[in-house]
Amino acid sequence: MTESQAPARSPIHEFDYIADPGLLADCHARYWELKTTAPPVFWTNAHGGHWVCNTGAAVTQVLRHPEKFSSRILSIPPNPNQPMMIPEMLDPPEHRPYRQMLRPFFESKAIAPLEARVSEWTDELLGAVIDRGECDFMADIASKLPVAVFMELFGFPMEKFTEFRQLVVDFFNARASAEERHRLAQIILGHLAELFQARMAEPRDDMVSKIIASDIDGRKPTFDELMSIGFLMFLAGLDTVANAMCFGMRHLAHDEKLRQRAIDDPAVIPNLVEELLRRYAFVATPRYVVEDIELEGALLRAGDSILAPLPLVGWDEGLTEDPRTVSVERQFYRHAAFGSGIHTCLGLHLARLELVVFYRAWFAKIGHFRQIEQGDETCRGGSVMALEHLHLAWNA
Repeated sequence: MTESQAPARSPIHEFDYIADPGLLADCHARYWELKTTAPPVFWTNAHGGHWVCNTGAAVTQVLRHPEKFSSRILSIPPNPNQPMMIPEMLDPPEHRPYRQMLRPFFESKAIAPLEARVSEWTDELLGAVIDRGECDFMADIASKLPVAVFMELFGFPMEKFTEFRQLVVDFFNARASAEERHRLAQIILGHLAELFQARMAEPRDDMVSKIIASDIDGRKPTFDELMSIGFLMFLAGLDTVANAMCFGMRHLAHDEKLRQRAIDDPAVIPNLVEELLRRYAFVATPRYVVEDIELEGALLRAGDSILAPLPLVGWDEGLTEDPRTVSVERQFYRHAAFGSGIHTCLGLHLARLELVVFYRAWFAKIGHFRQIEQGDETCRGGSVMALEHLHLAWNA
């Protein structure tokens, strides 16, 4: 039976995870609307056709069963030019040695010494805007802090900061074409190649040198493997923290009570970080169906693609009471903002550190603030959602 003769997928609910107008207006509001109106798992004909998980249980099932839902293809529609990213695009058992090799660099005890430098970078960025009384938070703070931290951690020369930040902004621009993004990816890979070659010739006390010297099942990583690992770290390290900051600050700009709580009791900020991550997770990760399988009553076929929006785990009423409400009084903060299962984000401790340090500094130095509506507070769709601008103001 040919594909055109195959029985149609069902149930169908049309949705474009990249360009849906509601998504671009407010991605979380649109996914919440889907949660209440669409089937638990549905098929959309957008982008060549694919499935969409629409419950926390379905998302968790997809993430925790890589033998049935492969991550070897991390784009919808499939992109043959997508650079390989190790270990994110590997399934068991191939992925395990790479993750074991990388894990020690991202454990909490390895990340803790970075707190002083994260604080210094945060203070510098806040110092540049505090007297102005307003800023485009994405451009002035959120898109800069993760770049600085990543460059220092990885070992890039800081004189390239301005170039790197612009490269990040251009690469993640929602209006960039596939060809433009491919061109930018080649530039990123060029920077990575230059760094890896320099550290191979002359090791230093930085993460790149340590990764080069690491063992993968008793052998050193190849140059191609190093490039693949570096590309993943570049994408994961530079965009996700910025997005978490922006979505969190947008909420806080409209939640005076929660702002006051953070000002009065900075000890609550780690809980604040977890709750904002739960309420405003922003990744919708693609997977590839390995075998025919039933999921929430839908029959998925081998070769199909499926999208797993991570916010739905934090919005599951079975895991979180009144999930729409943001509260720092919860006993547990159950979410999948960093993924779930074998591909849970290695950088979660660093991300949490950056967010906690940032919020502490902001509330200590600036305190209350508000959002200025300027008409460009649109969202970026896709597998990693973002606010493109967030204009904030405060009493300087």
